Parts: sequence; structure tokens; C-alpha cells
Amino acid sequence: MKRRHSMIYVALLIMTLFFWIPANAMAKGIFEHQNTTVPVNQSIDDVVVVGGDATILGTVKNSVIVFNGDLDLKSSAKINGFVVVVGGQVLQEPGSFIRDEIINLSFDHATLNSLMIGGGLVIGTWLLQLAVSVLLVILPVTAVFLSKGRIHLFVERARRTPGHFIYIGFFSTLILVALSFLLLITVIGIPIALLIMLFVGLASVFGLAVLSMLVGERTQVAMGRSDWSIALTGSIVLVSLLNVPFVGGLLLLGIVIFSAGLMTLWILEKLKRKTTT
Repeated sequence: MKRRHSMIYVALLIMTLFFWIPANAMAKGIFEHQNTTVPVNQSIDDVVVVGGDATILGTVKNSVIVFNGDLDLKSSAKINGFVVVVGGQVLQEPGSFIRDEIINLSFDHATLNSLMIGGGLVIGTWLLQLAVSVLLVILPVTAVFLSKGRIHLFVERARRTPGHFIYIGFFSTLILVALSFLLLITVIGIPIALLIMLFVGLASVFGLAVLSMLVGERTQVAMGRSDWSIALTGSIVLVSLLNVPFVGGLLLLGIVIFSAGLMTLWILEKLKRKTTT
């Protein structure tokens, strides 16, 4: 925890260096863009070196900060603050004294590769999450638009008995998961398992469209607007909640279960109509 606080403090200090130090350090310390040496008998407040090496033989009352250069602390050096070296190395002889921490960020090839890989993963993850979020907003709105009003039958039923869909969807989801697992362990059953997954995906899109209508109807923004506008409002709210850690996982599971119940009841009604005709 102490290390983390120190890093935060140093980051804030680096951000303010370019605004505060040039005027202050020239008056009380050393601010150089070349190799700098503090002699044995000299005592100064701060040492800030950018683009050069620093050699300390004397006393620095506060801090030593070196950007893109090396710091050489001789045996007679005494630093009463902290030391920050970014883009260089710290060479410390026995006998030199540093009261606070030494923070050294050396941007060698391994460090740069790690930063690039880490930054790429962060940016890639963010872009993927953004793309999925946009897709989850577009798909239910498209489903509502293509349904041409027929989705209102499902919305009305879900409004009256939402627990019924969840109850049936829970057992339907368990059956589909078990069936898919059994099919995946056999080569012949893999295509069927993939079809089941595709069906569950399409059902989830339709279920998300129904839930988007239900959520959108409860917002004042969508009052009196068209179906796709209501679905757009509701889908934005739901997708925003899906991006919340833990809450999004529970909501996604609930959407899948609700969608499975919705499609199960629709299929059962279709089969019942065929048997009666």
C-alpha cells in the first residue's frame, strides 16, 4: 500500500514538474538539459535533469529527479528526499545516503515490449467491449423493427407474467446446457450442438428486444415514441448495466434464462396449434 501511494505521488509530481519546477528550481536548485554534477561541498534544494546524466557528490535537501539519463550517487552524496529516475539507471556507491525511496523506471526493450503488449491488450479489450455493446444495442432494435408490431404480443405476456418465463426458462436452460455438453463430446453431435447454440443466441436477441421494450416503456424519454425508439432507450439502459462488473454477469444470465423461457413457450404454443388443427 505504501508503494502504491508513493507511485501515485510521483505520478502527480511528474505531471506538475513542467509547470512548477522551471521557475522554482532555477532559483533554488538545478534544472538542466545536460550532464549535471553537484560538488562535494555544495548543498542545494532540488536537482532536476532532463536529457542528461546527474552526478551527486554533495547534499540535496529535497529530491533528485532525472529524465532520460543516469544518476550516479557517490559515497559522499546525501539526499534528504526521494530519488526518481525515468529512462535511465541508478548507480549508488557505498556510503551514499538517501532518506526516502528510490523509484527507477528504466525503459529498456523488455519494458517497452511489456508496455506495448499491456497497452495493446487494454485498448483491444476496450474496443472489443465497445463493439459488443454497440452490437447489443443494434440487434434488439433491429429485431423490434423487423417484427412489425408482432413483438407486442410477447411484451404483453412478459408484462403480465414475467416470473412464468423465468421459471420455464431456468429448466429449459439446464436442459439445453446438458444436451449441448453431451453432443459436444461426440464428433457427430457437434453440428447439432452448434445449431442449439445458434438458436439460443437468436432467442437471446429476441428476449433482449422484449426486455428493451419493457424497460424503455418505463422511461419518460420514450413516452409517445415509436417502437424502435422505445427499444433503443431500453437497450441502452440494459447494455449499460451489462458493462457493470458482477451485475452485468447476473443480468446476462437473467436475459438468457428469460429468453429461453420465452422461446420455449412460443414453441410449445406452435406445437399445440398444430396438434389441434
